[in-house]
Amino acid sequence: MTFAQSATLVLLLALLVAFAVDRFRIEIVAIAGLAAGILLGIVPFGKAFSGFANPAVITVAEILMLVGLISRSFLMDRVARWLAPFATSELSTIALVCGLGAVTSAFMNNIGALALWVPVALSLCRSSGVAPGNVLIPLSFATLLGGTCSLIGTPANLVVSGFQMEAIGQPFAFFELAWVGVPITAIGLVWLVSAAPQLLAGRGLRKPSQDLEQSRQFFTELQVVDGSPLLDLSIAEAERQLRGTIYSHLRDGHHLFGSRKHHLIRAGDVLLIEADAQAISEASHLRKADLSLPDGPEPGDAWVEAIVLPHSTIVGSTAHTMEAFSSKGIRIVAMATRLQRIEGRLADLQARVGDILLLRGDPEAIAQALDETDCLQLTPRTNLTGSNQGWRSLIAFAGAIALAGTNLVPPELAFGAALLFLALGGDLDLRAAVSELNWPILIMLAAMIPIGDAVASTGLADVVAQRAVASIGSTDSIALIATVLVTALAITPFVNNVSAAVALAPIAVAIAQTSGVSPEPLLVAVAIGVSLDFLTPFGHHNNTLVMSIGNYRFGDFPRVGLLLTICTVIPAIVLIQFAFG
Repeated sequence: MTFAQSATLVLLLALLVAFAVDRFRIEIVAIAGLAAGILLGIVPFGKAFSGFANPAVITVAEILMLVGLISRSFLMDRVARWLAPFATSELSTIALVCGLGAVTSAFMNNIGALALWVPVALSLCRSSGVAPGNVLIPLSFATLLGGTCSLIGTPANLVVSGFQMEAIGQPFAFFELAWVGVPITAIGLVWLVSAAPQLLAGRGLRKPSQDLEQSRQFFTELQVVDGSPLLDLSIAEAERQLRGTIYSHLRDGHHLFGSRKHHLIRAGDVLLIEADAQAISEASHLRKADLSLPDGPEPGDAWVEAIVLPHSTIVGSTAHTMEAFSSKGIRIVAMATRLQRIEGRLADLQARVGDILLLRGDPEAIAQALDETDCLQLTPRTNLTGSNQGWRSLIAFAGAIALAGTNLVPPELAFGAALLFLALGGDLDLRAAVSELNWPILIMLAAMIPIGDAVASTGLADVVAQRAVASIGSTDSIALIATVLVTALAITPFVNNVSAAVALAPIAVAIAQTSGVSPEPLLVAVAIGVSLDFLTPFGHHNNTLVMSIGNYRFGDFPRVGLLLTICTVIPAIVLIQFAFG
């Protein structure tokens, strides 16, 4: 290998590892990788920011703005009420939620589709008495399946389409992937509806509650006051009283260590505990112990659960620096986090994607703060307002899909026209919409595109392709399709699907050129393979989110996802060969 090829390979592997570790913000990793590529000379100066002009990035940004309008319109709350009479059993609830999630995901980013349907799913679980743990993993998997049906179902499809444009001069048509996506989505939905409830029996959240979910465990702080029933109790006795686990015992700002039986609780002590929301609510309401955050709640304040989405502005922020909440008198009462070890104070916990905040304050103020921070409210919303904005946004969105789907205009122009229509009609504030975009995803996508181009321009893709074809020992198209698709499946459980697509698409093109076959079926294999992410909770943000919301364990995902993967991969290989080979 030349220096440029070796440097590109090392950089690409380093980026994939950094994404898989999930310890750093994805946009920081991508920008650092782009900077390294420029310094190493593998990304030309003139192409450093070419990704921001890429149609894929522009289309994703436009779709995010349209989906944001729809989600803020309370249209989905009305949909939940309309669907309630049809969700009368576990089977009907799962079928409704998964079917609608898959269909919706074909027409928007699958993260956006999940964000739209999670509140509806929880509402239907409450009305039908179905355990949320039986519904949320199937919903996540359904949105991933639906994303394989169209060009805009996931940003990875747009990325792969760009590589096809470079390879053969023609991108994917809007619904071209549906030849493969629709059949495997149908097969996957049948599996999810028929088998997932049995496989998930006894797992995840089991009790749909009208108020706060009682199965989810939160971390919170209690400051003991004079007259509290916790006074003079040992840590073990206090845990029984609070129905939780005490992780830290602080006195005068210092941690107390030693026997849990000999340290007795005194007035002014601070306890960091883990308990369910109901126990935390009772502790506050009965004044057994005052919550340590200042300015106690006022009568009529609401308790609200909200999850931190991938594009939330508070990702990486600590509880005491979240001005969007504190400035409105909203208290972060507790946090459910994926961290395995909790140290320090509640106010020092950093918000991560999938963490759930338990908030208390004025309902309207909470709704406004969640809108500003791009967090998703999980508990029922009581501040519904009548508005036609949601319908107009939906009509504009449908019109853009019709234009793009008939290939009359490119997707970036079709969705841009929809935004222009809404802006002229007064339904869209472009300045606010741009500021609220999912910038981490957009920056990551724009920064990774030049690196993907470098895989091809340095000749690294050709080197990898030649060795791959030699190791396969066959240039038969179905063998090549199977190899590329299985490789994508092996990478995507640990790396976000956009990064996997950027890494594999130029290699797929080079394999096709080396073998003398069309690159189109191999690129379709990349697009499908990076979306079939059912084995881990951290390969795709949708799985991460439902793991937190549904209180699942790691093993619950392969428990359902392994057989789902087998059921969809084999038909996908055959369908790609039949439709594109």
